[in-house]
Amino acid sequence: MGVMEFFRDIFKKVENLFDSMGLKKYELSDFQKKKLLHEFHTFYDANKDGCLEWKDLNLARENICKMNGWKIDSEKYKHAQELFTEIWRYLQDSADGDFDGKVTEDEWLLMWQGLHRDHLRAVREGKAEDDSIPRWLEKYIEYRFNLYDRTGDGIIDIDEFEYVLGEFGISPRESRSAFTILSKHGERKVDFEYFRELAIEYYRSDDPGALGNFITGKLTFDD
Repeated sequence: MGVMEFFRDIFKKVENLFDSMGLKKYELSDFQKKKLLHEFHTFYDANKDGCLEWKDLNLARENICKMNGWKIDSEKYKHAQELFTEIWRYLQDSADGDFDGKVTEDEWLLMWQGLHRDHLRAVREGKAEDDSIPRWLEKYIEYRFNLYDRTGDGIIDIDEFEYVLGEFGISPRESRSAFTILSKHGERKVDFEYFRELAIEYYRSDDPGALGNFITGKLTFDD
């Protein structure tokens, strides 16, 4: 066996080993990228200039507080302020690779790829459960649930879902269809436990048929 053949054989064995350990999944698929970029542009990039800065998160927070009637001295207003500050600090530390105070689409995707990589390693090493997520994301999912649950009864219904997503430019037809799918035609109550499960699917799953794909009200990610 020649030198080149020897190294090709070694590389193939390493590739097979990585495949068996699930390490190939460190790369985001095109489908995952489309979902994450939809999240980027719809819920984070408030001024729609194609990058994230503190002013985007602050504007998003102000709009959400105004939409829900959360007064400055209310607990929900303070909670939103603390949460968005924490998210921005995380984005600065984990996504702003060139330290210019902005997070581009590429930096955003690299951050999520790193989160997937770290999670898979931790699960493989027995240091994390399948549904474990970072603290900031745990708090963000809770905030998103409370945003949808406008009546505060612990359950998101189709009218609440449509109303909130309408503020983010999602059409009533799309949002109601998406809710019908994720709620299994109304048979499954969308409480926090189920919403958290769906949200984790949205951020991690590469399965186009996963019900979590519909939590943003979007039916397809082809455009």
